[in-house]
This record gives sequence, structure tokens and C-alpha cells, in this order.
Amino acid sequence: MNVLAVGGILLIVLVAWDAAITVLHPDAEGLLAGGIRRVVWRVTAAVSTGVPRLGKPVLGLAGPVIVALTFVSWVGLITLGLALVIWPMLPHDFDVQGDLGSLGFLDALYFAGGTVTVLGYGDLTPVSPAGQLISVFAAAIGFTLFTGMATYAIEIVSGVATRNRFTLAVHDDVRGGGGATMLAECLAEAGAGETRERCRTWADYLRDVDELTHRFPLVAFTYRSDRAEYDPEVALRHVGEGTVAALLASAREPGLRGTAAALCSALTRLQRTIAEVYLDHGITARLNHPDPTDRDHQAVVAVERVLSAHVGPAADAASSSEVVELVFRCRIFLAGLHEWSGTGVPPHEWDG
Repeated sequence: MNVLAVGGILLIVLVAWDAAITVLHPDAEGLLAGGIRRVVWRVTAAVSTGVPRLGKPVLGLAGPVIVALTFVSWVGLITLGLALVIWPMLPHDFDVQGDLGSLGFLDALYFAGGTVTVLGYGDLTPVSPAGQLISVFAAAIGFTLFTGMATYAIEIVSGVATRNRFTLAVHDDVRGGGGATMLAECLAEAGAGETRERCRTWADYLRDVDELTHRFPLVAFTYRSDRAEYDPEVALRHVGEGTVAALLASAREPGLRGTAAALCSALTRLQRTIAEVYLDHGITARLNHPDPTDRDHQAVVAVERVLSAHVGPAADAASSSEVVELVFRCRIFLAGLHEWSGTGVPPHEWDG
């Protein structure tokens, strides 16, 4: 076995491993898939920022392009690896139908492509046991790869639909306002029971999106729509505002404490997950070690005023450190997320 064949086998193994990690692992993506995701997103985000009129249409192309390039790269590199294995074997281990002249690398690439895609035209046929075993092995890899890609494509469509349901639900709940105002109005008009149910619903959505980001980092936040109500940044901003309001409202309605804490936990976990997958390591560090400023304390005061206007002042203050740290995390996280997506950072409701 010569150096070309060894290199081809190594390439096949590495690419197959990359595909298996991306498609099958519940909490990771392959190096090749992750590299393609980062490069394509950076290019599309840069174009979107540099040419504002293209904006969202360009970002909307990122997800499909990432998936398509990843799939093509897997198939292409496995085909190349197989061609490197077959090339030295052509003169002795393969029978040629018709006069193809002297066989070279392009012939090996042609046979590899036909075998990996399970087409097999029959004009090049393995006649030795080694050639036949390699052909069967390549066809098995190709069939498995295409089956895995088809399954993955179906799953990511379902996953993106889950994220879209979350963004639409939040969009409909806030009705053009802010998350803090929405929660204050819900508490004043529908009572603590309905407010608890709203918090539970939002927490469930956040857990679903967190699982989507873990399972499909390739597409969880790179599939975008032209419609503003589908933007995850907007939904996450409103949920952050509503969570801060829920924590403060629990001082007025003790029955809210459990659901408000669960909502805060779900939001914090999702922020860290998104930061670890997509954002700069500095963002992750700041989320793990919050350092609130006077601006964050003023934000808590502003949300407290919103609640007081709707349901009256609190008899006892909520745990201020927990609330202020959440405001800090929301501010740092959304600034990083908007920078990553190349979009402007709109103010929170508590910024006035």
C-alpha cells in the first residue's frame, strides 16, 4: 500500500468521523462542519453590514449555504479519498469496458464518485478481491452518508420550526411593547395564575431552543428570515425584560417565585449555550462572572417603576443582586449576539 492509498484512507476516516460527530452526536459538531459554519456566517454577516440594502436577504442565505457546503464537502472529500486509494490499483485490479486508453487519476475520481453516490455505471469494474472490497466499502459509506444527511436535513427543518414558534409566541405576547410591560399588564389584568403560566410557557420555549442549539449548532441561529418577528435577538430581549419583571414581581406575589426562578434559570442557561457555540470567549467569561454597573442598577429601578404603575409598589424588595446580575447578563449577551449577527443593538425597555 503506497503513500497515496494511506492518505486516501486517512482522509475518508477523518471526513466520515466529522460527519458522524455532526449528525449523530447530541452535543457537538465536526471540525469541518464548524469551520464552514464560521466562515460562511462571517462572510454573510460582513456583506449584510457592509451593504445594508442586502441585509436580511443575505443573512437568510447563510443557513442553507452552510448546510449545502457542509454536505458537498463531506461527499467531495470522501470521493477524493477513495480516488486516492483506487488510483494505484487501476492497472491491475479493475477491468475496463471499451477503450478508455491509459487510466489515470480522473478515471479513479470518476469511479469513486459513481461508487460513493451509489450510481455505478459499470464501465470500470473491480476484478480483484481488494478492488471489490474497497468498492463495497465505499458504496456502504456513501449510502450511510446520504441517509444521514437526509435525516439531518429533516431534523434541522423541525428544529428551526421550534425556534420560530418561540419567536412568534413572544412577538404575539408583547404586542409591540416590551417584555416588562407585558408581564406587568398580565399580572394586573389576569392575575398571578395566568402570569405563572406565561412564565412556564416561556421557560419551556427557552429549553427547546437550548436543546436545538446543543443538537444543531450548524443551523440553530444561522437560519434567518426576512420577517422581523422571526429574529431570535428580539425575542430574547423581550424574554430578558419579562424575566427581570417576573423576579421583581415575586416580591408582590410570592406564588411567582418558583416560576420566575425557573424562567431565569432557563434564560441564563440558553445565554451561556449560545455564547459558547457562537460568541467570543470573552462574552462567555463575563456571563459566568457578572460584574454589574450603575447602569444595571438603574435598569432594575426602571422595571420596578413599570410594575408599580400597574400593580402598585412592593412591600418587600426582591433579591436585588440576582436581578441586577440578570440585567447585566442580558445586556452583555445581546450586545455580543448582535455583534455576531452584524445587526444594530436596539435599547432594552428599561433604557427608556
